[in-house]
Amino acid sequence: MQRKFLNRLGVAVVVLVVVGVSFLSIRLIAQARQDQRIPIDGQTVPLIKHAQLLGAANGDQQLNLSIGLHPRNQQELENLLRNLYDPRSLMYHHFLTPQEFADEFGPTPEQQQRVAAYLRQQGLTVTGIAPNGLLIDANATIAQAETTFQVTINNYQLGSHTFYANAGAPTIPSSFSSLIASIGGLDNSVKLHPLLHRLNPEGGKPGLGKRSSHAQPNAQSGFKPADLVAAYDSGPLQQAGVLGNNQTVAVFELDGYQSSDITQYLQTYNLGSPSISNVLVDGFNGSAGQGAIEVELDIEVVAAMAPKATQIVYEGPNTTQGVNDTYNKIVTDNKAQVTTISWGECETASGAAELQTLDTIFKQGAAQGIAMFAASGDSGAYDCNDTNLAVDSPAGDPYITGVGGTNLQVNNGAYGSESVWSNPSDTQRSPQGAGGGGGLSNTFKEPSWQTGPGVQNQYSNGNREVPDVSADADPATGYSVYCTVSAAGCPSAGWIVVGGTSAAAPFWAGSTASINEYLQKQGKSRVGFANPVLYSLASAQQQFSPFHDVSSGNNLYYPATANYDLASGLGSPDVYNIARDIAGGSGPTPSPTASPTGTPVATPTATSTPAPNPTANPTNTPVPQPPPSGSLIQNGDFEQGIDPWQETSGSGYEIVNTTNPHSGQYSADLCGYGSCDDSIAQNFTVPANASTITVSYWWYGYTTRTSHMCRDALTVTLLDSSGRAIGTLQHSCNTNATNSWQHVSFDVTSKLSSHARQTVTLLFNGKTASSFLVTSEFFVDDVAVSGS
Repeated sequence: MQRKFLNRLGVAVVVLVVVGVSFLSIRLIAQARQDQRIPIDGQTVPLIKHAQLLGAANGDQQLNLSIGLHPRNQQELENLLRNLYDPRSLMYHHFLTPQEFADEFGPTPEQQQRVAAYLRQQGLTVTGIAPNGLLIDANATIAQAETTFQVTINNYQLGSHTFYANAGAPTIPSSFSSLIASIGGLDNSVKLHPLLHRLNPEGGKPGLGKRSSHAQPNAQSGFKPADLVAAYDSGPLQQAGVLGNNQTVAVFELDGYQSSDITQYLQTYNLGSPSISNVLVDGFNGSAGQGAIEVELDIEVVAAMAPKATQIVYEGPNTTQGVNDTYNKIVTDNKAQVTTISWGECETASGAAELQTLDTIFKQGAAQGIAMFAASGDSGAYDCNDTNLAVDSPAGDPYITGVGGTNLQVNNGAYGSESVWSNPSDTQRSPQGAGGGGGLSNTFKEPSWQTGPGVQNQYSNGNREVPDVSADADPATGYSVYCTVSAAGCPSAGWIVVGGTSAAAPFWAGSTASINEYLQKQGKSRVGFANPVLYSLASAQQQFSPFHDVSSGNNLYYPATANYDLASGLGSPDVYNIARDIAGGSGPTPSPTASPTGTPVATPTATSTPAPNPTANPTNTPVPQPPPSGSLIQNGDFEQGIDPWQETSGSGYEIVNTTNPHSGQYSADLCGYGSCDDSIAQNFTVPANASTITVSYWWYGYTTRTSHMCRDALTVTLLDSSGRAIGTLQHSCNTNATNSWQHVSFDVTSKLSSHARQTVTLLFNGKTASSFLVTSEFFVDDVAVSGS
């Protein structure tokens, strides 16, 4: 007995040891997987393939790092952006606030702190976390960065250019791979450059044609504000006093400027004294350096097209951290409706990881209704300044309007003609020559809004096509600019002629500020992210021709053609016509969909009552369906307004409105915004001897959520005279929303059997979660309570 017992005990011990070892092994394997290093895609440095290795970088050298974080709910963000810019959606142009974006799409505070804690554990100093949580700034020595990201950082030389860079892709623990998108600042191989070209004073000024009579005697040649206004048909707006009033343009810069130069330009051309202020980012001191001519060009051209617009000049250091933080400051401040960007770098040099980090920032700008215009580059189709086809960043981003370049000819002060800017003999920047940037992105797919005549062409490969639009950029037909900053090579006399797509971008930005003012005076919403509306104008016949179709010339590779092309985009603007076309365009019109019963549907009449940031794309049936005779509910079709219904809204919205009727012109509209608690109710008396009592109605659910969890709900309840629940008839969530009308009917005889001759209440209640962005909306119509 004792031996059997000991044998069994021994077996048990062995089993326990084996099981324990197994659990320990599983735990160790899990821990090993968690600690496994994952390389960050798109973080290698292309230049090191062609550069000479000089040796290891100094381990004590300080780095300013920019850690980009992934946004949350990325598919919902894509859906939201589509709805914001789809005129058929009831969410059309209901733009977000920065807080709403951060709440729904930014990394959570816990996620931000988790990454920050990891960086601190590695010895890095976290110097800041962006308000939207998309960027974390940190300081580190090269030695600390090498250890943290398990990478080697060396010094390299390419020609006269010496730089440090990581030899391979940085890696992070796999547990952080879903949080960290990019690690910027491990190299200084490239810097963004201003996309401008100065006219060679010795080369004369061919092609300017006859000027307007507004030339100033002490100003050098070059297109002046009055010339630009006349050539691109902004005159009718300015003559009507539309000068960019109550509009703000953010000017993205990586250098400073001399304010006295701006004052001189404004005074010379009688442009008044617009409000121009500076926001210095990441400790930049604002001094005017080599890039000052770019800054002054941008400010002056914006003022030329929108003299009354407020300008906020965001100035940051020309580093990855400085670039990211400056863009992010513009969108998180959310003070500007328009942004102009004249600094860039080819996509390949930027790297896919950095491009994705910037893309999230630009998506936030689009979600907030900011029109962002960027120069498409001055090296034609060869933006990397070599013999490879490439496009510029950020112009190649889908949420940026890329602006190409033309040579503009005027005729007696009016628009004459345009051709694509290109000059193969101008090799100061690129061996292939100079010209307006354009081509195919190597990173971004073609967005859904990029459609229309010419978009699908012999060069198309399914990727984003650049530019979107164009304007004058050839330095031979350049802009009159005043700059005296000697560090930038400006003359003491001040007046110079400047071209480049970095002049075309602020031209479009200033023009859009004036278009926004015009739209607001017409009772319309501002342009917002411009590409969807610009391509829609080009895709259909307009009352006024919005673009000058640039169909001659090439950008050193891609030819100009009729309609859209990769050299000039949609063409250059007729500013007044664009303003009138957008103002006269159709507003948010829901697109028809089939109802479950197969009943034909029609477009509803737009409501004039306050609407709660609607989120649906609903439909209605044209044939009213009156409630059955003898209904115990009055005005069940809501055609008589609110009485005798009782409506309550947590945010003060009118529940009965014309947004989406099932029949007639009115229905009950519950929610469509975050933290909603909307109700509509009516009392009725339960008949004494009814054998059957039925509650019936039509309901419609729409949601922008992709979650399979119940976050928003429509609940229909019967209440007794004391407000206690008799029974719930319906509880439908966002997961039940079908974007169509559905008819339901409930036999409530047993529920109301003990309430004969008593007053009860039929209550419809809509509630949504705290998200202001991704939410649900519910409609109710043709309510009837019958007793027989």
